[in-house]
Amino acid sequence: PVESSMKTYVGALMASAALFASSGAFMMAPSSLIPAALSSSRHAVSPASRMHGRFAPTLRPARRTAAAAAAGDVQMGVLDDILARKQKEVAALKESMPDDAAELLGKTTKHKNTFLKAIKKPKGTISVVGQMKVKQPNIGQFSDIPAPDFLSAHMYEAGAAACSMCCDKETYGFDYSDVAAVYKQQLRYKGNFPGPLPILAHDFFIDECQLAVAAAQGAKAVNLNVALYKGDTEMLKGLLASTDKLGMDAVVEVHNKEELDMAVAAGAQIIGVCNRNMDTFELITESCSDTREWLKPFEETVFALVKDIPAGILPVAMGGVNETITAWTLRDEGYSSIIVGEAIVRGSEMRMSTGPYQSAYNEAKGLIMAFRSKGSRKYGPTGTGSFYGKGEGAKETLGMISI
Repeated sequence: PVESSMKTYVGALMASAALFASSGAFMMAPSSLIPAALSSSRHAVSPASRMHGRFAPTLRPARRTAAAAAAGDVQMGVLDDILARKQKEVAALKESMPDDAAELLGKTTKHKNTFLKAIKKPKGTISVVGQMKVKQPNIGQFSDIPAPDFLSAHMYEAGAAACSMCCDKETYGFDYSDVAAVYKQQLRYKGNFPGPLPILAHDFFIDECQLAVAAAQGAKAVNLNVALYKGDTEMLKGLLASTDKLGMDAVVEVHNKEELDMAVAAGAQIIGVCNRNMDTFELITESCSDTREWLKPFEETVFALVKDIPAGILPVAMGGVNETITAWTLRDEGYSSIIVGEAIVRGSEMRMSTGPYQSAYNEAKGLIMAFRSKGSRKYGPTGTGSFYGKGEGAKETLGMISI
């Protein structure tokens, strides 16, 4: 009887364990309670899956714990890692400057404010800067763009005001050869109205030699991330002066009020308010996964900094601007332009099949049209409406109908 009872008890335990595992509930259980066999089988992640962003890469803690501080163990954030790498890259670049970039450093290029004029819009309207990247630190690789120059052509046709190329290969997946390819594509529109889209080079700039490389490849503007400069206003002033000398505009990226004050003090003409934590690259203000709307009122988001930007400085919104209703809200709150990256990139390959001329690229066009449309926040679409054609702005979103 005892043996029979034990068999029954063990059988019941095994059945319960099987049900527990099949339900996936053990995924939420403490690791100490997960059987080793189950843990190794259910948590195995293939390198390919991790590479393409299905599983976000593990980030190191962005802040030091008390124990780590006491032990002198400094934990760096993502931006600190990038800064250390860029300092080494700049040292190497100065040893072997490309001839065209070195030539630009030796002269003053007439500044025409090409980028600023392209993105500046009257109150009540907003311009779209289409950004291209295929990966970022917090999620890994999330997409693939086989032909960024062709995608830039669709951005032009959709009415984008400018094109942003993320050109730090290790962080975003593109480099300055892609900037040159997009610049060559845009030159085809010279003589048209509007003319070629000006290119914003989005890199981690800490020295004028990097700025010269960007200018030599065709960039008309650069992104200066204030978080890189650790409160050094003079460094930012110097980079702004070098940018102006090279004939380019600068989008000065800020993430809080302190950085905004520094940008204003340095003389920024364009300020980009970025909804991203530079320690982790996660969004500061997240959106609901179902409605795609912010989890906080606008007044409590980082974008509310627009109210503190002095008159005469152009405000730009960046970071997590992936929905039409978000774009229209930012427009109504005073932003002149938005930089949209991931939404356009993902839209460009929603139905990628045989090549860059297929309907998938038209989906990216539709998104840009929807962002630019003079839609109403009150009667506009829900979050998912911008992808599935429901509500106001649907005809712009469904790019195949639009063209």
